[in-house]
Amino acid sequence: MKCFVVLLISAIAAFGYGFWDSSERGGRTQSFSPFSAGLVGATVPQTNSAFSIFTNPAALAGSDKVSLACTGWATGWREEITYHFTCTEPYRFSLGSMSPTGSIALSVPIGKRFAAGIGMATVSQFQMTASAYDYVEVGYNHRELWRSLVTDASGELTEALFSIAGSIGPVKLGISPGLRFGSGESTTYANRVTGPDSTFLDSWDHSKFACRGGASLNASYVSLYSSFVTGDSRYHSSVNLGAAASFPWMEGGFLGTELSLLDGDNLKVAAFARYPTIVDNCFMSMGVSGYRPDQALKTGMGLSFGGDYSFSNYRVSGAYQFQGRWRDGGAVPQSYINHLYDSGETIMIGLEKVF
Repeated sequence: MKCFVVLLISAIAAFGYGFWDSSERGGRTQSFSPFSAGLVGATVPQTNSAFSIFTNPAALAGSDKVSLACTGWATGWREEITYHFTCTEPYRFSLGSMSPTGSIALSVPIGKRFAAGIGMATVSQFQMTASAYDYVEVGYNHRELWRSLVTDASGELTEALFSIAGSIGPVKLGISPGLRFGSGESTTYANRVTGPDSTFLDSWDHSKFACRGGASLNASYVSLYSSFVTGDSRYHSSVNLGAAASFPWMEGGFLGTELSLLDGDNLKVAAFARYPTIVDNCFMSMGVSGYRPDQALKTGMGLSFGGDYSFSNYRVSGAYQFQGRWRDGGAVPQSYINHLYDSGETIMIGLEKVF
């Protein structure tokens, strides 16, 4: 059992949902606002939105009004494991959902070139009950089930951030330092075909420094931007570089692309669009992304669509976001696994008020 625990802790996962993720880094929150979720998680600067504290705090420097924003979301997930054809049960499937959660943020302008904000958001959830098989070789081209493994996990990570942003000509800079904290627990049941069963219990408390930041440069019709987030033992770091083009005929909409690196080597590339509808003050958005995780079997895919409507001093928005990945069995410690597929689907709604 000790060997199993060591292997489990060493599993690598980003954007993960399933057996190994439930005990390591959980299901990472893909987006913290419907605006970002509708753009497949892109961190495009959003002026006059307190949500920028989490996505790209540089955008706060362009705000001249107080903004209060809150959003809620719910995520469903699935994991499929395909074993070698010589295994007696070559397929395993897990399905579940996580409790609804959300984020809240407030931003305040300070003079003409500066702004500040505070916010809190759930950044990762561990509410997954998933399973896997362990096989042993008992003959040529024949592997029998040794034990079934079921992990039941709960918990979440939250970030509480303070943000400050300023502008120097066309350049905007912002940073959101704070605390990433949370707790969780997991119970792994190892049910053997022959011999005694065993149970492993694990609980954890987490409290680490967290920082999100961003920069943007407006040049004619094109906006260049970047953002980053620091990581730790339970959360992946990331760096994002992007560009968005907005032309007069788009009436406030834009087209864009973004490149993201998680922990320096997991690559994600996104393309997205935001465009006006026939209804005044109403916009739609959509995005598509490709994601290359460790031990990739093939490139994972992300899809999203969303919309928002502004009236008086309010903006109501909603979005759907999907993220999936396909990996080779070598990405996890268990033997005789051919490939793994896991995915998450999030539905998000938000409300913002500008004072």
